[in-house]
Formats: sequence, structure tokens, C-alpha cells
Amino acid sequence: MLDLEVLGNMVGADIRQYFTYLTGLLELLALLGTYCEEWVREFYALVWVSLDHSYIHYALAGTDYRVTARRAREVLGLTASPTRIHQLYYGNFEPPSTSSRWCSTIG
Repeated sequence: MLDLEVLGNMVGADIRQYFTYLTGLLELLALLGTYCEEWVREFYALVWVSLDHSYIHYALAGTDYRVTARRAREVLGLTASPTRIHQLYYGNFEPPSTSSRWCSTIG
């Protein structure tokens, strides 16, 4: 398990709020496994969150994947909430527009 007190001391701030607002997040981050930096970079470079937040679309190793919000909640054991984290932090500021490449591949 991540020790939030030790981690908070390292960064010089109380970071508990960033890990405890979502039930199960701390446990998810503490799972043992191999971290593959290349996969993480590729995922974040290509991930697309639908404007209505109903799914995410991404590619790994040249294979496209689409995960619905419903399925992600099932797998992670989360409940649906009308609260949108983006809106909490960014208000009504619109997310960046999609690239033409993504528009043509996820349609």
C-alpha cells in the first residue's frame, strides 16, 4: 500500500485528498506489477475521452480499444456519479479539440 504520509512529506504537501476522493484508487495504485513506461506514454498520447464521458478509446501496440464508462466502473468496483471531475477543476472550460486523425479513426 502507498504510504501517503511518506509520499506527502517527500513532495512537501498533504496529498491525501488526491488519493482518497475516489474509493479504491489507493488500492489500485498499490497493485504489484510491471510498469512499462512505453505503454503508459503510448496510452496517454493516444487516449480519447468521449465528450459525453461514456467511453474512452485508446491504442496499444497498434490495436484499438474502447472501454465504456459502465465497464470501467464494473471492473474497478465504482459507482456512477453525476459529478464530473473536469468541471470541478476547470469549470466550463472546454477540453481541447480532437485532431483530425482521431476524428477519422474513432467514428
